[in-house]
Amino acid sequence: MRLMIAALLVTTAVGAQQEPELEIRVVYDNTSAKAGVQEDWGYAAVVTFRGHRLLFDSGTKPELFLENLRKLDVTPGSIQAAVISHQHPDHRNGIYPLYLQHPGLPVHFLESFERPAYEAAANGPREILPGMFTTGTVQGEPNEQALAIETTRGIVMMVGCSHPGIVKLVQTVERQRGKDSILLLIGGFHMFRQNEDQIKAQIDELKRLKVQTVRPAHCTGGLAHSLFEKAWGSAYGTAGAGNLIRLP
Repeated sequence: MRLMIAALLVTTAVGAQQEPELEIRVVYDNTSAKAGVQEDWGYAAVVTFRGHRLLFDSGTKPELFLENLRKLDVTPGSIQAAVISHQHPDHRNGIYPLYLQHPGLPVHFLESFERPAYEAAANGPREILPGMFTTGTVQGEPNEQALAIETTRGIVMMVGCSHPGIVKLVQTVERQRGKDSILLLIGGFHMFRQNEDQIKAQIDELKRLKVQTVRPAHCTGGLAHSLFEKAWGSAYGTAGAGNLIRLP
């Protein structure tokens, strides 16, 4: 089963010919998966789903974020909407210069930003682009929102830093979308300060929630990476700036 699931989620070089249902370009992460695409503390990814393109988070250093976008062949004008998971600078800083290059870009923030965007997110799940939904505000320290993408094979879920807890975020998406499993969970799991018992308890819960494939990133931490790889085997993968993850 793991081998079959892993085969659905293929990382290839940018510029592959076949048009997939879903592409995730990891623009910003603590590690790099592609020569010339620099790593840094923070997270950002561009999701292209059935012809629609969304930015999720925007990294720490604006210049590096824009440079990595360029290296991954993403022009600012091709992005139709942006979702910023929470208020911390390592997820929001790149959005400001991007907006200057793409005035009018719809950006969905939370309560640390301007009131209209917060009110839209706080109202709960909302379809940002066709088939792509924000959870709205999930309570934590700080509050956060996640992204759920309804593919033909199941839910692909993206998280920024998981301050409310990765289990709570998965539970929220499954409840909101009326599903009992997650095909792919990718992003920062915020376990870099946790011990083995704490991480294993969450792994057990994610298994119970039928999370089929994982790609931890950013603030997950080395110990958690090793435990997730042990638990998911071939259904585990890394994110890494420069990765192109494709769902055919």
